[in-house]
Amino acid sequence: MSVTMKLVLGAVALTMVLVASACAKSASRLPPSPLSAAPPETAVMSARVDPAALPAALGYADLARLLADPAAGIRLLDVRTAEEYATGRIPGAELAPYDSIGATTFTEPDKAAPIVVYCRSGRRSAIAKATLESLGYTNVSDFGGIDNWKGTLER
Repeated sequence: MSVTMKLVLGAVALTMVLVASACAKSASRLPPSPLSAAPPETAVMSARVDPAALPAALGYADLARLLADPAAGIRLLDVRTAEEYATGRIPGAELAPYDSIGATTFTEPDKAAPIVVYCRSGRRSAIAKATLESLGYTNVSDFGGIDNWKGTLER
């Protein structure tokens, strides 16, 4: 490796360290977001997430905002087992076990309807998202695991 190449790589590495350090310092000085701890019933819908074009994955604040707005029309699917569902679920969630989607557990005639899926850890929700997309649904988002939910659970 030439001396010039070593200098360039060293400069790139140093720049990455400096940027990462600056980002960490500025993030630690920011006040906590008031929405990060807000329960869904008090959150306000933001313009950041459009229910007509959901992102592939959603975080807590965006899901809470969407669920707080009835006009968003979100279908929230808990793709865990019935036993897991009974132990606690995100308020408003429907049970639709991932391994039976497409059979009898879930019907939605509007293939563009906003659908959000979640499970225990994120593995089954990823499978459910892929299954729904293979069935022609075009507006599906994955919330991942139920532990990402910071609000209270329904029982």
